[in-house]
Amino acid sequence: MQLQIDKKSSLGSIQKEFNTFYPFLKIEFFKRIPVDQPLYKTELFSVNESRKYLDGFYDGTTSIDIGRKRTVMDVEKDFEQMLGLSARIYRKSGNVWVETTLTNDWPLGEQNEEGREISSHFKPGKSS
Repeated sequence: MQLQIDKKSSLGSIQKEFNTFYPFLKIEFFKRIPVDQPLYKTELFSVNESRKYLDGFYDGTTSIDIGRKRTVMDVEKDFEQMLGLSARIYRKSGNVWVETTLTNDWPLGEQNEEGREISSHFKPGKSS
């Protein structure tokens, strides 16, 4: 599975396509993620900024492999190296999204299946 990215792509379209392949995972793009700063203190790209970023940074076409056997760590690294984007992948856990930093060596397929299994035990509006 490949994400095709060109200068007409928006970060929103990349997110949507990623989520089509992995409905229990989501990918977010940040302006910067300093190593010594907690993730919650960084800034997400807004929809308007995302196209400007890709237009200014990237002038070509590339594809990023998001096959089921690729690890979270490898995909996040590809976004950084190929597009200069700080990306984080999250897994659905019931009614919330959790960071995959402790399991970033798991393949995307395994992450998605874990999210499916955990989320199948939750019903909308049900508290646990």
